[in-house]
Formats: sequence, C-alpha cells, structure tokens
Amino acid sequence: MATRYLEQDAYGTAAEVIAQVGPEPVDYPVEFISWLQSQEQDAESNEVNEERKVALEFYEGKPFGNEQEGRSQVVTRDVAEVIDYMLASVLRTMVSGDRVVEFQAMADDDRDAVEQANEAVSQYFLNAQDGYRVLHDTLKSGLLEKTGAAKTFVEGKPVRRTEEVDENRLAELMDAGIQLDAAEQVSEEAINLETQEITPAIFRVSYVETVTEFPDVPIPNEELLVAKDARSLEEAVYHAHKVKTTVSGLRMKFGEVDEMLLDYDGANGGSSLAQARDAQKGDGYNDGANRIVWELEEYVRYDLDGDGIAELLRVQRCGRQIFAVEPVEYGLIEEWCPFPMAHRRIGQSLADKCMDIQLVRSVLLRQSLDNLYLANVPRMLVNEASMGDSTVDDLLTVQSGALVRWIGSQRPEPLVTPFVADSSFKALEFMSGERESRTGITRMNQGLDADTLNKTATGTAMMQAAGQQIEEYIARHFAEFLGRLFRKKYRLMRDYGQPFTTMIDGALQQVDPSQWPEDVRVIVRAGLGTNRKQERVQSRMMALQVMQQAAQVGSRTVTDENVYEMEKDLFMDMGLGSTHRYLTDPSKLEPAEEKPDPKLLEAQAKAQIEAEKVELEKQKVGIEAQLKQQSLEVDLTARREKAALDEQLARDKASFEAELALRQQAFEEQLAERRMMFEQELARQKAATMGDEQALPKKRPGGDLDK
Repeated sequence: MATRYLEQDAYGTAAEVIAQVGPEPVDYPVEFISWLQSQEQDAESNEVNEERKVALEFYEGKPFGNEQEGRSQVVTRDVAEVIDYMLASVLRTMVSGDRVVEFQAMADDDRDAVEQANEAVSQYFLNAQDGYRVLHDTLKSGLLEKTGAAKTFVEGKPVRRTEEVDENRLAELMDAGIQLDAAEQVSEEAINLETQEITPAIFRVSYVETVTEFPDVPIPNEELLVAKDARSLEEAVYHAHKVKTTVSGLRMKFGEVDEMLLDYDGANGGSSLAQARDAQKGDGYNDGANRIVWELEEYVRYDLDGDGIAELLRVQRCGRQIFAVEPVEYGLIEEWCPFPMAHRRIGQSLADKCMDIQLVRSVLLRQSLDNLYLANVPRMLVNEASMGDSTVDDLLTVQSGALVRWIGSQRPEPLVTPFVADSSFKALEFMSGERESRTGITRMNQGLDADTLNKTATGTAMMQAAGQQIEEYIARHFAEFLGRLFRKKYRLMRDYGQPFTTMIDGALQQVDPSQWPEDVRVIVRAGLGTNRKQERVQSRMMALQVMQQAAQVGSRTVTDENVYEMEKDLFMDMGLGSTHRYLTDPSKLEPAEEKPDPKLLEAQAKAQIEAEKVELEKQKVGIEAQLKQQSLEVDLTARREKAALDEQLARDKASFEAELALRQQAFEEQLAERRMMFEQELARQKAATMGDEQALPKKRPGGDLDK
C-alpha cells in the first residue's frame, strides 16, 4: 500500500489527501497508455547519457583506449581535481550554517509563522534525513554530468506502536479509526477506600500508525526522463522518474498487479550510463516475486478528461499497467545545471570544460615519461657479430656490478636519446593555465603555489577574487535550484504536515504547518566562501554601528526589530549558532513606555528649572528670616542665662564669703584657745624647769648646762 500526493484545494483536507491507494482497477484509454510509452521511449537521452558516461570515465581516470604496449599509460586527473575542489567549495557554502534558502512573509502578520517555517524546513531537510548526502550527490551530478536532479515528496510510513492506555485513550484511538492488532487488559479498575480515588483499567494495545514524512532523494540522471524538446521541467510535456523495483515491491505498494503488463528489466538492463556507474554490480536477475521491473512516476500534460485543456497529471505506472492517475499543480522533481545554455534545459558541466585538457596533458605526460625512461635506461646498440649466447640476457639484466659478455672487439653501446621532456613540461604548464582560465580553479585559490608568499597581498586577493567568480556563479545556480526544491517542500509540509515539536532558537516549540501562510517569497542567499563571509561580517559591523548612531540621535528610521535582525544575521555570519542565548526578540519583551517629544521635554525641563529657582528663593528668604529669629532668640536666651548665672554667682560668692568668715572666726577662736593652752603649758613647764635648776649643780661633767 502507498500514499498519494494530491492538492489540498481540490481534494479536501490533508487527512483525506494522504489516503491508502487500494487495488481498485481503473480502465484507462488505450491511446493514453500508448502515448505514455511513446513519450517514455522518446525521453531516453541516449546521446546525452553517452557524454555523461565519458565524463564519468574521465573522472575515474580510466584509459582512453589508445594506449600502446611498452609505452607510458598514465592518465592525469584534471577532471577529478576540478570537480572535487568545486564540490568541496560549494558544499562548504551550502552547509556553513547560513540559510541558503529563506522564506519571507508577504504580510507582517505572517512573520512569526514564516520564521518558524524557515527553521522547521531547514532542520527537517538536514536533520530528519541525510540532507548532506542529498546535496552532495545532486551537486556532484551537475558538476560532472551536466545536470543534477532531486525529488521531494510526502509519504506515509507505517510505524508499529505498543503502549499501555486507559479507557479514555483507548476510545480516542478507536475514534481516530486506528485498527488495533492486539489489545489486552493488564489491570482492572480499582477504588481507594480512604481517598475514594478511582484507578482506571489499563490496556496494552498494539497498532500500526501511519506517520507522515517528507523525504528528499537525489535522482541519478539515467533515472530521469524528460521530453527532448523541453526547455525546463515546468514546461515539459513529459518528465518522469524511472526506478528499479521488484514485483513484490509493486504488490506491497499498489496491491494486485498483472505481471503480463509489467516492464521487466533484463540481465543487463539500463542505459550505458547506468552500466558504467554500476560496473562492479552483478546482473541482478531474479525470478518470481523478486524479479526486477521498471516503475515510473510520470508528470505529463494530457487532456484525459476531454475538456480540450491539457492538465498536469501524476501517473504511477509499470509497463502497460497504470496504478494511479491524479491531477496536481506542480511536479516534485527539480534539476540544475552549472553552466546552463540560453533557451536550453541541458547546458555544460564543469567536466566538459577540461576533458580535452586532461586528454592533452595525459598525452604530453606520457611522452615526457617515455623520454625520461629512455634517457635513464637507454636502448643498446649491439653488432650481430658481437652477440654471444649470453649477451642479450646480460643486457636485459639491469643489476649493479653485473657483467655483460660479448664476442669480438666491438662492444655494445647505448643508444643515446636526447632529453627533450622540458618542452613537454612547458606545454603541460601551458595546458594547466588553460584549465585554470576555463574553470576558475587556480593554484592561487587552491593554496598549491609555493610562490604565493612572494606575491603581494593585494595581488593575491585580486587573483583569489577573480578565481572565485566561477565558484560564485555555480553556487548561485545551485542555490536557485535549492530555492525551487525548498518551496515545494514548504508547500508539501504546509498541506500535509501534522503538528510536531522541534528545536527553534534553542527552545522546544510546537509547530503546526497548517498555520503557515500560503504565499511566501523565496529568497536565495548564496554564501560565497570564508573570505566573502568575513567581508559580510565587517560590512554588518559597520552597518550596525550606523544603525546604533542613528538610534542614539533619535532617528525613527531604526527600530529595535531592525537592530535585532541585523544582530541575528551578524551572529549567523560569525558562526556562533543560535542567538537566543545572547539576544532577546523585541516582540517578546514588555511594551516600552512611549518616549515624549524632545522639545516638550526641554520646555518641561526649563519650566521645572524656573519653578525650582522661585522655590529656592522662597526657601532662601524663609531660611534667612528663620536664622535671624533664631539668632535673636539665641541672644536673648544667652543674656537671660548670663544674668541668671551672674545672680547665681553673686549668691554663691556671698554664701561662700559668709561661710569663709565663719570658718575664719572659728579658726581664730580655736587658734586663740590653743595658744592660751600652749602658753599655760609652757608656763607650767617653765615653772617646773626653774625648780629643777635650783636642785641641780650648776656644772656637770661633760659640758655646760646652759648649752
């Protein structure tokens, strides 16, 4: 069983569009089937595929077919060198972190939804699948094989799920129409007597859920069929994706098949390009259900309903059996060409510009090596009369110190070959310059020229810029191709995508593609290498400074949103990843207060200053009066305090003088009394002394008593 891709406008909701294709047989007109088969046969580009096969052989360095036994057979790898360098350079541009393709809202109300779509589509392309491989294979096919193609589509992938659910969830699954493969009750309903809480019954169910996915695949050129008169896929009457599958695969996808109507692949089926690409692959022939068949997904412009207007139809067919036909608005395949030709679908590849140079350089290098071989190991001149039984063997044995035996007097001599390879080396250098001028890939921008250090920085930068013009030209064409592919992917996700959760600006967000706007503008941003990125960073820094200066002087030409967008682009160019850790979206901030008119602010400030001056004068007069009053009060208080102090001092002095007089009088009385007592005692002692003097002799031994 398979899912169908239809347009939502004509066929209802996305759930109805993504429906299982049943095995219901439908009879289509015989002329319609015959027309499809004739268009398929005419669209086989055998001539172009032969050219692609030759380019592939040149890339792999296979022999040209003109080699000679005993001569040099080396093959230079000019095609591989320019293809691999350009592939690495352009891929680095595409996956360097910049948005190569960006959707832009047509209305301001859709900006948030479109910004969400930018992140979701890019992450789905790179992370949900091997998006790098899709870019690599498509880019390399274009560089090597003239064109590269890729397809984006929607499919329903069955996923088996097993989970334990309650009755409510089980009812939801049943209401959604999901067929349960198994359902088993693992626990019964229980009631907690204490809390009266009811624990519902649990069921273990198993079912298959169809998950909508949006894969992208690169298409090998031998599998892409396009009407030869088409100038583009959009204008082509017929283009298809022809891929190998098995009878079993058809049955699983479409149900019953009529094996008598199928287009079987033989043991060596496929174009010469496919055989060259799968040279190491087996024949792939099997019997029964594993038998190989060709399945086609065709986009044709055909009047199937007979209204006289050829509608764009998507046809799924194998041989003469048609499995589904449905009208669509656009095809799901896109292709690109690195060097398109005006008014033509197929232009030139990068290999076309240097395959002849690889042939010429290989021939020159072979001749140079042949000359070098003969100069280093020359041929020998041997006279037949001098040849002995061992002469030839001795000459062919190249060994240090080995003997060479001959007969007679004329010995073998080397045939001197002049060394003229230096002329070939000059021719090789000339052809290298021719290759550089054709492809723009020079030794200067490859970093292979040792003399680069001897050149001026300005000259080197100019040569690198000139060499990068071709890279920019190719990167631009590839980016335009991605823009067309991503627009179709956007429309598919919008029409058929289910809500999902993804990481946007460092935070998990719920994305509902059905809310994305229908009309968006696709902007292609082709990053132009490391040097160009540095130039962009410098330019953005200068622009940001100008914006900040304009904002500082009050210019209304710069808003917070403008500055935020410039800062986001600057962070992306600098390779710093998500900006949510460093910047905040102004739309998520609280509304800022409205800024008044600067002139009004100036007038208000002047009025406030004048009012403050008047108020200051009033305060000054009041303070001076208050100070004067306080001075008077202080002076009066000081006088009062001084008078009271003087009065107190006078009272204290009088009291002290009175007390002093009393103390002096008492002291004098006490002194007089003590003097009188002393005199009495002195008189008494004197009287006693006089009596003793009369009793004692006047002279005693040892001295005069008077002394």
